[in-house]
Amino acid sequence: MKKHLPVPAPKEEQREAEPKKRPGGRSARVRQAVLAATLELLRERGYEGMTTRDIAAQAGVNEASLFRRWGTKAAIVAEALQNYSAFSTPTPDTGSLQSDLLELLCGIIARIQTPLGQAISQIVVGHNSQPELEDVRHAYWRDRLSRANAIVQRAKERGELSEEVDAAFLVEAAIGPLLARSQVTDRPLDEHLPEQIVALLLYGLTGSTRHTDF
Repeated sequence: MKKHLPVPAPKEEQREAEPKKRPGGRSARVRQAVLAATLELLRERGYEGMTTRDIAAQAGVNEASLFRRWGTKAAIVAEALQNYSAFSTPTPDTGSLQSDLLELLCGIIARIQTPLGQAISQIVVGHNSQPELEDVRHAYWRDRLSRANAIVQRAKERGELSEEVDAAFLVEAAIGPLLARSQVTDRPLDEHLPEQIVALLLYGLTGSTRHTDF
């Protein structure tokens, strides 16, 4: 009796039978676990009070994997801060320069008044004397200012500002008073401060009072 060899399934059926891979994979899950653990330890202990061993234990990974991917504790912290900043204070796009700046400043105030925000401020404003944090600070502010500059560029495209306005300077001038009050003078970050800053900036830059009617 002649035996019949099994007929291979069509390629489409073979593909359907194959187990589907999860998006992201283990590497993405490890990254998220490490970044979350880093932020939690920053909130609890501050930069100097935590080690890469602590981060690995909190994230449930091997410490060696941290060194393979990031190399140093400072590099892990730098990525964790950028990731957190993008999530906690997204760049507003309301269609109005005034509203964008108000939303940006209110978001920053809300963040820096939390325990984690205060721990981050100790790193990015320069109070921590550890040399390796210099690069962390520069990377954080490059990323933060670059995303905030998009607010100014959109305002130029809408005709709210002239092309000559220095986008970086405007953003620095907007954020500066918040940092001064939170880190230098201890004056309160009250609810009217964003409105006062935006009114001053827009009046000075446009020569008009139309933005100052709060």
